[in-house]
Amino acid sequence: MKIIRYKKNDGDIRWGIVENNEVKEIVCDDSVETLHLLMQSGNIKTADTFSYDSLSLLPPASSRASVYCAGLNYRDHAREVKMPLPQNPIFFTKPSSSLCGARDDIVYPKSVRLLDYEVELAVVIGKKIGKRDEVREDNLADYLLGIAIFNDVSARDVQLSRGQWFLGKSFRTFAPLGPIVQTMDAEVAKRLYALNLELSVFDAQGQNPHAKDQRGNTSGMVFPVHRLIEVLKERMDLYPGDVIATGTPHGVALRSPSKLQTRIAGIFGIPPAKRIASFLEAEKKTNFRYLEVGDTVTARIASADGVVDLGAQRCRVVAEEGISE
Repeated sequence: MKIIRYKKNDGDIRWGIVENNEVKEIVCDDSVETLHLLMQSGNIKTADTFSYDSLSLLPPASSRASVYCAGLNYRDHAREVKMPLPQNPIFFTKPSSSLCGARDDIVYPKSVRLLDYEVELAVVIGKKIGKRDEVREDNLADYLLGIAIFNDVSARDVQLSRGQWFLGKSFRTFAPLGPIVQTMDAEVAKRLYALNLELSVFDAQGQNPHAKDQRGNTSGMVFPVHRLIEVLKERMDLYPGDVIATGTPHGVALRSPSKLQTRIAGIFGIPPAKRIASFLEAEKKTNFRYLEVGDTVTARIASADGVVDLGAQRCRVVAEEGISE
């Protein structure tokens, strides 16, 4: 089943079932826990029907969601950034204020110089998961509302110059989620590690001259979903509506210094902070794959046979007030 979260004209927030280009409003409140219980019981009642294109889409999660992101969880992405595969899952977080809808604008902060994209498969928690819960590959549907598209928008200059990930990834609108959550039934579970991830960036003229693209498949994950949940639940409770982004494949804008550049810097004793500053300056001057104001970011995740199709994100990159385009 495919569901969305949206705001009605009167301001009420509702969930709905997507069928073709129509949305049937589900009779329930905005609670993810209530929605998951209804899905599990099969006792779902619907009310009004709306055109999908007419609705104001919201991120399909709790309004106060905790957002956990797995780093370096695709083999090809680890290779492209020249990092070793982690022995255990690596996590960072984003605040709930970074979440936005699948048609919302991505705001380019005036303090940022290098804005990057990362298409990811996300899972939305449907039922509280505590330390004693046993989450396995074969019982994910008991705990997950479903899966959705996630874009881990990243300010690389902030991320690298500060020496940690959180601040560079936590600006408002830096986590587009949705549009659709596809519930975790047997057919989805069967295809969970055979999903194609695609992201493309088009400029204001509808062109993509610098090949701002990502292509990958969930078969490239280092740690599967249940393993990510296992590590998190050992340390904290996961609540209905929380989000876990499972990592990105290769194709991000960020490059890594070559081995020769790193070796030369070491020979001449260039301090790490100066090396990073020099690298970021070179990225700004020579790497044209980063996002620019006026770009439109599109993202899709689907199985080859179409059984899983999480819809399409389409987010414009807009200037924060005070920046000229």
